[in-house]
Amino acid sequence: MAQALSMDLRSRLLAAVDSGLSCRGAAARFGVAPSKAIRWEAQRRETVDFAPKPQGGDMSSRPVEERAADIPAI
Repeated sequence: MAQALSMDLRSRLLAAVDSGLSCRGAAARFGVAPSKAIRWEAQRRETVDFAPKPQGGDMSSRPVEERAADIPAI
């Protein structure tokens, strides 16, 4: 799995957006995909935090855990 981009890059890109550059323009300046800049700006608007979200984890046991009450104990 790929590593999250650094907080330094995120903060510099969002500072450029704050100074009047568009998300697409800031993405081109810092060499990231425009969708990343747009997502970071949206995340900051919604949560005031732009830190990377957790990655990975166990996704296969969730359906079993949701139905745990229906599975008889042996």
